[in-house]
Amino acid sequence: MNNIIYRNILIILGILILHQQMGYAELSRKKINKGIKAYKNDQFDESLQHFQDALLDDPENPVGHFNVGESFYKKKNYEEALNSYEKALSTQELPLRQKTYYNMGNTFYQLNKYQEAIESYIKALDLDPNDEDAKHNLELVRAKLKEMAQKQPQQNQPQPQQQQGEQQQQQNQSGENQEDQRQEQQNQQQQEEQDSQEQQQQVQQAEEQKELSKEEAERILQALKSQEKENQKLRREKTASQRGRVEKDW
Repeated sequence: MNNIIYRNILIILGILILHQQMGYAELSRKKINKGIKAYKNDQFDESLQHFQDALLDDPENPVGHFNVGESFYKKKNYEEALNSYEKALSTQELPLRQKTYYNMGNTFYQLNKYQEAIESYIKALDLDPNDEDAKHNLELVRAKLKEMAQKQPQQNQPQPQQQQGEQQQQQNQSGENQEDQRQEQQNQQQQEEQDSQEQQQQVQQAEEQKELSKEEAERILQALKSQEKENQKLRREKTASQRGRVEKDW
C-alpha cells in the first residue's frame, strides 16, 4: 500500500504546481514553491513550515490545508494529518475532494481504524469510480478485517472435538479422583469408628471377665467350703460308727 500512497502524493504535487487553477492565487507562490521543493527532497519538517506559512495568507484555503496534511502524513503525525484533510474537504473542487477522501483512507489505515478507512475509500470511489488505487486499497482493508475476524481469540470460538473430549476426560478424571477421595475418607472414618467400637467392646469384655473371675472365685470357694463340710460330716459319721461297734464275744 505504501507505493500507492507515494504515487498518489505525486499527483497532488502536480496539482499544487498548478495552484492558480485550484484557488492558490491568494497564497504566496514563493512559499508554495519552497514547500514543494522541500517535500520532494523528503525534507518534511521544512516543507510543513513553508506550507503553513503560505496558509497564513489564506487560512480558509482548502488546498493549503490539504498540502499541510500531506506534510503531516509524511512526518507520521496522522492525527494532525486527518485534521488538515477534514478542513480540505471544504473545497468545491471535486478532484481535490476525491484525493482528500483517498488520503484520509490511507491515514485511517495507519491508525488501525479500518472501518473508517473503508468508508473514506468508498467516498473517494463515489467521486471517481475509476480510481484503481482506491479500489485496490479498499480490497486490502477489507481483507485485513476478514483476517482479523478469523484470528479471534480461541476462547471465543468452539473448541475442536478432540479438545472437548480431552477436557471432558480431564473433568471425568477429576470427578473420579474426588469421588475416590471422598470414599477413602468415608472408609477411614468407618474404620476409626469400628476400631473405637472394638476398643470399647474389649474394655467391656475385660470388665466382664474381671467380674466373672470374682464370681468364679466365689463359686469355687463356696464349693470348697461345701466339700469341706461334707468331708467333716463323713469323718464324724465314721468316728461315731467306730465308737458304737460291739465286740463279738467268742
